[in-house]
Amino acid sequence: MVILGQKKIKSESDRIFYREFKSIFGFYPKNLRLYKSAFTHKSASTQLPSGQLVNNERLEYLGDAIIDAIVADFLFVKYPDQRECFLTKMRAKIVSRAHLNRLSVQIGLQRLVVSQTNSSAQRHIFGDALEALIGAIYLDRLRWKQPTPTVL
Repeated sequence: MVILGQKKIKSESDRIFYREFKSIFGFYPKNLRLYKSAFTHKSASTQLPSGQLVNNERLEYLGDAIIDAIVADFLFVKYPDQRECFLTKMRAKIVSRAHLNRLSVQIGLQRLVVSQTNSSAQRHIFGDALEALIGAIYLDRLRWKQPTPTVL
């Protein structure tokens, strides 16, 4: 067993993930399973004894909404004299799938994504993982004091 950050990490695969995560993002995850879920594409889903599939789809949903809200807030403040139509078009450009895909590769997310599909044919996988990462960060670090879902 190795201690990284403040966590006792038992498996070698978890240690590798933990170190790689820290090297990309500059912080250690508090809830390792949450972040591992964020990088698990539905093609590589695992099934819990309850029958629930573990993958990044739900975190992707949450992250997408958070990104939209943050970008909307940024544009609202940056362009106080612009109308709603302009703000909506700008937000759509910023949060476009192509832009999120490029950004995710630029920051190195592809090194953590687990998938059973040909990622070159499914380029959106990395943008989806970025959205899921934002959802995981929100739950792990930013969410007000409510219990974090344990079945992730």
